[in-house]
Amino acid sequence: MATPDPAFDRAGFWIRFGSWLLYGLFALVFLIPAVVLGFTAFDDCVTFDNPDGSVEVVCPPGGPNGGLLAAGIIVGILGYLVVIVVYLRALGRTGQTWGCRIVGIKVIRAETGEPLGVWTALGRQLFANIISAYILYLGYLWAAWDKQGETWHDKIVKSAVIKA
Repeated sequence: MATPDPAFDRAGFWIRFGSWLLYGLFALVFLIPAVVLGFTAFDDCVTFDNPDGSVEVVCPPGGPNGGLLAAGIIVGILGYLVVIVVYLRALGRTGQTWGCRIVGIKVIRAETGEPLGVWTALGRQLFANIISAYILYLGYLWAAWDKQGETWHDKIVKSAVIKA
């Protein structure tokens, strides 16, 4: 792919936020069953409010249901891993997660217009989740007032989020 026109149309903060929210719905496909399984494991248990304000959970012999609790934990962990792998693979290979496709944006290398590649996408997300999110999500919010609409993690890996 040729070098993109320097005037390509960058995506704004709100459309990027919308894409993030839509992709978050994908995580619910795993989170909801995990939570339901976890709570179902405690169906035979009861709670008591203690005079000191603490809550005590009392289960009958054999409770909570260890199989359901383990299933809930496994679904949650595997689901989290699936979401991460699918996200990074899509972002690295095409520049678009399905949330990006729905709202019509794409993440590219700013210099070449090419997709990031899986390893750069991984580095971008690690920086985003650790540094950009660390101080009240300031690194993410930066896109709201930056002239180029870039977050800190865009600046670090030299990526651009454009309208597709």
